[in-house]
Amino acid sequence: MKNVRVIARLDIKGPNVVKGVSFECLRVMGKPVTLAEKYYLDGADEIIYIDTVASLYQRPIDLALVHETAKRIFVPFTVGGGIKTIADIRATLKAGADKVAINTAAIRNPHLIAQAAQVFGSQCIVVSIAAKKIQPGQWEAYTDNTREQTGMDAAAWAKKAQELGAGEILLTSVDQDGGQAGFDLELVEAVSKVLSIPLIVSGGGGTAEDFAGCAGLGAVDGVTAASALHYGALTIQVIKKALTEKKVSVRNAPLPQKTVSVEVLGEPGLKNYNSYTVRHLAWQQSETGSARATEAEIVEPANADIGIVNYGINNLYSVIEAFRAIGKSVRLVETPDQMDAVRCLVLPGMGAFADGMDELNQRNLIDTLKQQASSGKPILGICLGMQLLFSESDEFGHHQGLDLIPGRVVMIQSKEPIKIPQIGWNRLAVADQPNPLFADLPENGEVYFAQSYYPVPNRAETVLATTTYGDQQFCITVQKDNIVGTLFHPEKSGEVGLAILKNFCRYYHL
Repeated sequence: MKNVRVIARLDIKGPNVVKGVSFECLRVMGKPVTLAEKYYLDGADEIIYIDTVASLYQRPIDLALVHETAKRIFVPFTVGGGIKTIADIRATLKAGADKVAINTAAIRNPHLIAQAAQVFGSQCIVVSIAAKKIQPGQWEAYTDNTREQTGMDAAAWAKKAQELGAGEILLTSVDQDGGQAGFDLELVEAVSKVLSIPLIVSGGGGTAEDFAGCAGLGAVDGVTAASALHYGALTIQVIKKALTEKKVSVRNAPLPQKTVSVEVLGEPGLKNYNSYTVRHLAWQQSETGSARATEAEIVEPANADIGIVNYGINNLYSVIEAFRAIGKSVRLVETPDQMDAVRCLVLPGMGAFADGMDELNQRNLIDTLKQQASSGKPILGICLGMQLLFSESDEFGHHQGLDLIPGRVVMIQSKEPIKIPQIGWNRLAVADQPNPLFADLPENGEVYFAQSYYPVPNRAETVLATTTYGDQQFCITVQKDNIVGTLFHPEKSGEVGLAILKNFCRYYHL
């Protein structure tokens, strides 16, 4: 049974989180970094940032804000607004996002979806669709913060985006947005029936029953909450409790032992709207001030504990911040000399297998990585980085890997209907033989996945843990001497993931 994700959505204008009704009459709700951290600590399965006016005003999203937020949250982080090019996507991921949401640019240049999926992997590419009802049973996709009509049927566009390579659809009802009167379930059904990729539904949730009713449709993979959270009408845990009572599976995560104080706005009304808005509009700087996400900020001294291999396509910043959160010194490594100077190497990554190997080859890192592995230095591969450790892959043809662990990477298949890519939280099934990597994990050990392929090791004893998706059980953690790989993202798996990274460091005396 799949988990339905409960996602906190933060619509951003300038330095503030804003919310309106049907994208009009926007009111300030608070500061993005503070609210993102609060919802993470409250148990949100993901955080979504959407810059509401970036495309409209033809300006880029504030990467400093993305960078600062990524320091505080250890669950998946999707960022959208003003993203128009491959370079924009790369910069957004580099700043700390795990996925990007594209609306206006995708409609104006649909080929961008295919390009981005090829470079970064479909699991990174979310196509955001703002749909407005134009007649019974028909909805039109809108762009530019719902100001521009496209003439495109929302369901037909969702299907086209999927065919082009989108890994996920974020569907927002313009009519229901901000009204807290319930989701547009007719719209959800119309779009979901044409999709075989994950669907996130946004716009209209006001009561716990609204969320449970939408999540219970079966075709929904995630529901977003905004106004109901900002005004304090609901919490993440109240929503999850309602879903559980309706027999909808959710992630029951151990919550971090930390709190963040925010102002509770109370019931919506002009008095609350205006007094809060006026106070915060005076703040003309974001919470990050004039800081900018630069590589200089994430480079530690040469004798760092952990060296994060930078080969051009990976989610560096999220992994860096996760290791920092457990007290480790971290630096980027890009040359053989830099690899020699660290005690451990981490090969992260999101994207396609062939692109990953090509990037390693262009940087002359393949032989060095193999030499480091032979020397006994601990190496941790994450997601794509784990797949690259294997001998070969069937992704988009046949490709040779690093061959540090004998085996083959193959596509997830199931006789039961499943959505590909697999995006969401699954339970760890640890092998019978206890392993220190999974010692003393918090209960309900669920971890975050975003992939379409999995490894099949030649030797069964290298498998430390598996998971099940549909009727397919497959390997998600391996160990061969000093080499460890996780198909899931520990850096985005909350307290469970951080505990696994701690265990890895403890096991290898880092």
